[in-house]
Amino acid sequence: MLSAPVGLRERFRAMGHVLRGWPARLVHEHADPTRLGAAVAFGVWMGCTPFYGLQTLIGLGLASLLSLNRLAVLLGLQISIPPLAPFLLFANAQVGALLLRGHWASLSIEALRVVPTSKLLADLLLDMLVGGAVVGAVLALPIGLLTTYLVRRRRRAEGVD
Repeated sequence: MLSAPVGLRERFRAMGHVLRGWPARLVHEHADPTRLGAAVAFGVWMGCTPFYGLQTLIGLGLASLLSLNRLAVLLGLQISIPPLAPFLLFANAQVGALLLRGHWASLSIEALRVVPTSKLLADLLLDMLVGGAVVGAVLALPIGLLTTYLVRRRRRAEGVD
C-alpha cells in the first residue's frame, strides 16, 4: 500500500525536474546565430500570411519539424501584432493583385459593389496568400540577416563565439 504513493512521489519529482529545465532548453535549442536568424525570418514570413488565429500553431509546428528555435519563431511572428496587421493585410492584397492581375487592387466602395461577394472574397484571399508570401519574404530576409548579425556581435562581445 505504501509503495504506490512513493512511486507517485518519485514521478512528480521527476516531472518537476523536467519542467524546471524546460525554459532553459527552449531558449538554447538550435541557438546557432544563423539558425536563430533563420527562425526569426521564418516567423516574420509566417506572420505575414493571412492565417490569423492559426499563425502561432502553424509556425510552432513547422518550427519543430524544421528544427528551428521556437522562441525565435514566436518573436518573428510578432510582426502581425494588431497595430501592424491592417497594414500587412493591405500590402499583401495590393502586392498579390499586382502580381496576379498586373494592377493594384481597387478598394473603392463603387468598385467593390460591382463584383459579386463570392468572387471578391476568393480574389482577396488569393491576393493575400500570394502577396503575403512575397511581402513576408521581403521583410523576412533583412530581419533574419539582422538577427544573425546581432546575435554574432553580442556573442563576440561576451566572448562566447
